Amino acid sequence: MPRAVVLNTASKASTTGGTFADTLTANSGDTLTIPNLQSGQGKIVEMWGIDSASVAEIALTDGRVESVHDPQYGVRFNLPATAGGGAAKNYALPMITAPNYLDVFTGDTLTFTVTSTASDAVMVSWLTEYQDLPGVQASFANWETIKANRFTEIGVACNAVASGTKGAYGTARAANADDTRWTGGRWYGIIGFTVQLPVTTISFKGPMWGNFRFGMPAGLPTVSTANYFLDLQRLYPNENLIPVFNGYDAGSVLLEVADQAASTSPKVDIIAVECKNNPASG
Repeated sequence: MPRAVVLNTASKASTTGGTFADTLTANSGDTLTIPNLQSGQGKIVEMWGIDSASVAEIALTDGRVESVHDPQYGVRFNLPATAGGGAAKNYALPMITAPNYLDVFTGDTLTFTVTSTASDAVMVSWLTEYQDLPGVQASFANWETIKANRFTEIGVACNAVASGTKGAYGTARAANADDTRWTGGRWYGIIGFTVQLPVTTISFKGPMWGNFRFGMPAGLPTVSTANYFLDLQRLYPNENLIPVFNGYDAGSVLLEVADQAASTSPKVDIIAVECKNNPASG
């Protein structure tokens, strides 16, 4: 069946402040609505967020008791204050982490309401796995097939920069814009990346993944991201969660950065295993 792993982000650059007084909106190109699925169901496998300056609390709701229990406050998450090492730093604070997950259902719309201090920037990103997203056959593999086809390992620089608007995605930058060492005809499994400066979210997008985003947090305490997709796949051993592309298509692999600060430049190095054959073909 068509399957995909999709990253979405919702944010607000300057909150009104008050008790659940603000609602986050989907970033450009993203959505809060669960698409039509053959099975009618998907699952959020990772979620993280940040407040730019103060303590915050986020309530995630939708219309299903099977998902978030109730439509008023649903699942509530605290984002710590600066004294706790969280808000006002380049953090990506865990909200849902594998192997835990949150069920979502066709036709539902997620809502993020926020208790915060006025003028804060708040953003939340999440990865949803769909086993049967119509029209998409995204290219993902598991670690065993990556290992079986392994030729070498590579780390490639891509200097994508966050938007001047807090919480929004910056300008897309191709994976070969700053480093052209991808080999045409070879297949690459992206196992993670490293950064010089922590940021909240790194997004990848390309036609080999149905032009849907996928991505990961890149801020403390989740700054050790060199094996992020490999580790995620190990937590879901029956799933293919390592993204794969061909070196010929490196110019179509687009990176974007979203952060709680404006115009952050994390200096991304993409960590990938180069494979002799397509590990996602099985």
